[in-house]
Amino acid sequence: MSVLYVTQPEAVLSKKYEAFTVALQQEDGTWKKQSVAAQTVEQIVLLGNPQVTGDALTYALELGIPIHYLTIFGKYLGSALPGYSRNGALRLAQYALYHDTERRLDFVKAVVTAKIHNQYSVVYRHKIIGNPLKSHKKLVAEQTTLDQVRGVEGLAAKDYFADWSVILKEPWSFPNRNRRPPTDPVNALLSFAYGLLRVQVTAAVHIAGLDPYIGYLHEVSRGQPAMVLDLMEEFRPLVADNLVLSVLNKGELQPQDFTEGLGAYRLNDESRKRFLLAFERKMNDEFKHPVFDYRCTYRRSIELQARLLSRYLQEGIPYKPLVLR
Repeated sequence: MSVLYVTQPEAVLSKKYEAFTVALQQEDGTWKKQSVAAQTVEQIVLLGNPQVTGDALTYALELGIPIHYLTIFGKYLGSALPGYSRNGALRLAQYALYHDTERRLDFVKAVVTAKIHNQYSVVYRHKIIGNPLKSHKKLVAEQTTLDQVRGVEGLAAKDYFADWSVILKEPWSFPNRNRRPPTDPVNALLSFAYGLLRVQVTAAVHIAGLDPYIGYLHEVSRGQPAMVLDLMEEFRPLVADNLVLSVLNKGELQPQDFTEGLGAYRLNDESRKRFLLAFERKMNDEFKHPVFDYRCTYRRSIELQARLLSRYLQEGIPYKPLVLR
């Protein structure tokens, strides 16, 4: 199974028999059509503003295939998802934990500790000495409120990204983490990678039957999918950050692969396709899962973590965020 990415804004996604057809407009104004067997597609991701016919949308939902919408910058906009889980007991357990101050704090501490550990693994792999992330990780356990834990998370993020200017090779520079919009190529790539990661976590949360809008680390406000953002945290360093550092330091992308407009940077069309291929390679990388003790891909592990959280909520089995050494 694979992810079908449609990156051309003028593209049209339609359905013919048991396949999806992507029509791409050529420079001379003609249209080139490509057929993709529906049984080979697990998810569909649309970047920019491609058109989707009613037949294609209905067919995807009938097959249980979610369709995700991102801007051309990679910002997540929303998804068309198959029917919601009917597991009402799981939703009730999810809501109950939100109001359980002690258990909620324990969960948030576990997530933030894992995120900081994975951040430390990134800088350690690049031979950075003296980073205070280890002390921040220990500090999480001492906090007594959610806001205090969030404060430690923010401090760790600041110290983590401070080392990126050293980790990145020429010609790249990274003054600080910024977004909305990203004002340099590295931040643009990070935002794009996080948007793609959010697509995967959104699908996993939906499959597990969790309410995407009730989370514990992120507040339930402004319509943000707090549960999706919570589960993303442990994967940000492992998937998105490692991928961005890899493609930049290996020279897979160059400064000329980015375009700038009104102070915002984004990948050009051809480079965006290359980065999507790199993201798919990363998602298909295999490792030994520390809980299940068998090899799995990052894509599979995201779904496993969502299911582990569901078991924690319903059966009380402790939730163990994904931590890799």
